[in-house]
Amino acid sequence: MLRSLKNLKFSAWRDVRRGCSVVVTSDRSDVHLVLPTVISSEFAKRIRPLSVPDLIDKFSRDAPGGQFATMAEYLHSDPRPEAVLVPEEIDLHRIMALDDLNAYMHAKDAFKEPQRKNRVFAHVLVVAGADSIRRCPFRQRSEFLYLCDCLRPGAALVLHRNRKRKAGALLFLPEEVDSQLCSIYSYMHHVEDVLPLAMLKKSLLWLLRDQSPELWHSFQTSSPVSRIVQEAADEAKTPLCNPRYILQYTRTVKTSRELCALRRANAIAAGSMAEVIAQHQSNPQELATSFDYKCRLSHAQPDACKVSCGLDGNGLWQMDAGCQYGGYEGGLARCWPSSGRFTPPQKMLYGALLDIHRDLCSLIQSAGSEGAVRTPLELHAAYLILLARHLKELRVLPKVDMSPAETVEVARKYNCSPVVISHVGLGKRDTSRRLLDYPFAPGNVVSLRLSISIPDDCCQAYPEFRGIICQLGDTLHIRNDYSVEVLTAVCPSEPQEIEVCLPAVRARSPRLWADRDQVLGATSMTSLAATKESTENC
Repeated sequence: MLRSLKNLKFSAWRDVRRGCSVVVTSDRSDVHLVLPTVISSEFAKRIRPLSVPDLIDKFSRDAPGGQFATMAEYLHSDPRPEAVLVPEEIDLHRIMALDDLNAYMHAKDAFKEPQRKNRVFAHVLVVAGADSIRRCPFRQRSEFLYLCDCLRPGAALVLHRNRKRKAGALLFLPEEVDSQLCSIYSYMHHVEDVLPLAMLKKSLLWLLRDQSPELWHSFQTSSPVSRIVQEAADEAKTPLCNPRYILQYTRTVKTSRELCALRRANAIAAGSMAEVIAQHQSNPQELATSFDYKCRLSHAQPDACKVSCGLDGNGLWQMDAGCQYGGYEGGLARCWPSSGRFTPPQKMLYGALLDIHRDLCSLIQSAGSEGAVRTPLELHAAYLILLARHLKELRVLPKVDMSPAETVEVARKYNCSPVVISHVGLGKRDTSRRLLDYPFAPGNVVSLRLSISIPDDCCQAYPEFRGIICQLGDTLHIRNDYSVEVLTAVCPSEPQEIEVCLPAVRARSPRLWADRDQVLGATSMTSLAATKESTENC
């Protein structure tokens, strides 16, 4: 009985399988045949779901404004995040920006009417975000991201404050947002309300009726936000003021949270480059790939636009690279010999860069006591004068008396870095001439890029120096006492330290490096240094 029942079940299962094989044969796509025939449920019809390609495009990690709508979400994988764009920090940034705008208007008013007392102005600040370009990496504008942690393209932020110092923030998005998403986005981006961009003009006209505030916006001809702001200003008969340079100056003074993120970003970039130098790489692609991988291991985002590396004709690797942590930039520049040792001419030119680096740091430190150098532009001129002095000592330049202007013009030909000093913060470096003309202040973080390039056709230079390119770059923080903190000190900069890290030197002296622990236990640090020096000289 049981055997007949089993035979019946087997025959029935075989018939069902044979029937299925007739409907959908093995040489045809089962999924494409079955899915179009599935009847949609009433729930699916009502919600009208997107297709799979649209879902991937909208919620992909690489899609702007998709899954990662804020900068803080990029740090979820970091066990010890240094998040900057938190609500209390964004409030501080907004207060600083509005206070600087008010200080500018107060100084302007005091110049026109000195007898008037301090006035508090009402302000309406409109900051436009970046527009996305198809198949191009999206990067939010620094002035927008500084005031609102929003990575959505085409957005606009409106900050307003009346004369009683009551402030508010409104976020405008290009797409329509329902009431439930509006409350979620308001909490996510730390604003009072989220509105469609079509309501920007109406909202501005409503704000401009109150106490005749100052209207601020950096106008751009191709921006739809700028066109709306200009129309609102024309209807309200309110002049449109440009806040670009004031907001740039506001961002140069870093808060404690920003300094933590900048230290982390520069430490990651410096440590990654130090590991790249210690490895044996044969081509620039391997260098860039290794740096990218090591930065990502430390929860940083490498910036492909800021990684440049290559091997010149004199056997020196040149690398200028950076990464971003939490939106804040870190970067440095180094050069090292592919053979494992600097040649005497290379070491002399690189040593000149080290001396200039120390002198420039001393000049920055003396800026707090009314020193000779007070602004980044003046520091740039001082760098060229020091460069000319070293080139004269190396007999690259003739030792003739020249005026400071002539000295700067001659030395500029031997510098391959167009931007020697720039302010570092969110995103790309700020290098406008107006910004570089502001005095140094405690809390500034600047990037210093030094280089010496001797052309091949430089007849007055010795043949040994011709064609050599050396570069040295670091990120510096100016403390409250104007002393300089090198944020990229993790990566070696002295020639001896670089040569010890190189694989070629380690390969030449395997016995010394194998017995390093025994030497450390038996000798002092002085005798160890002498042992290394004698090994290198052999």
